[in-house]
Amino acid sequence: MPDFHTDLNFARTLLQVRDRVQFIPVSVKWNGDLSLSPEIKILEIPWDYIGKEAFDRGSYLLSLKLKEDRKIDIGKLGKVLFKKGFYVYVGSAMTNLSKRMERHRRLRKRHHWHIDDLRAVAEFHSVLAIRSSERLECEISEAMSEIAEWDIPGFGCSDCSCETHLFGMASDPIHSRTFQELLQHFRMDRL
Repeated sequence: MPDFHTDLNFARTLLQVRDRVQFIPVSVKWNGDLSLSPEIKILEIPWDYIGKEAFDRGSYLLSLKLKEDRKIDIGKLGKVLFKKGFYVYVGSAMTNLSKRMERHRRLRKRHHWHIDDLRAVAEFHSVLAIRSSERLECEISEAMSEIAEWDIPGFGCSDCSCETHLFGMASDPIHSRTFQELLQHFRMDRL
């Protein structure tokens, strides 16, 4: 299956040409010595699923880095103490997801959400899409709450019943096995 989470245009192009190009997806297995195993299997491409999900909508995980402890004024939450470390914000956009993620990269913008106040002082680290026709933001936040080291209560969740959408970790979440498993679950395993 084309990874529409990271390369939406490629997935959409495959959909457009699928009747004119023959695709043969093959599963291969590598042995421990990095030689190719004789186990080879032809796979089916889930075209209907890709056609339903490969759109610019869904949720995202925005990672920011704060280099030192800092009190930050966060909208109606007031002054909030943020510990030094990495913060993962769970957001969503059911239209124009790419534009929303790009907005979080920029420093110059009108502040609209809690995350804008934090982004104004924290370093951009990464943003990862989880494209889906389903609203997964709260489900992802629940999963993040189980792996995060701390959270900021009331942050980014004024329109839902979640306790927060902002989670903290002392080290880079990208290098965390549990974070990688969470991302893989919501991108692939839940299908």
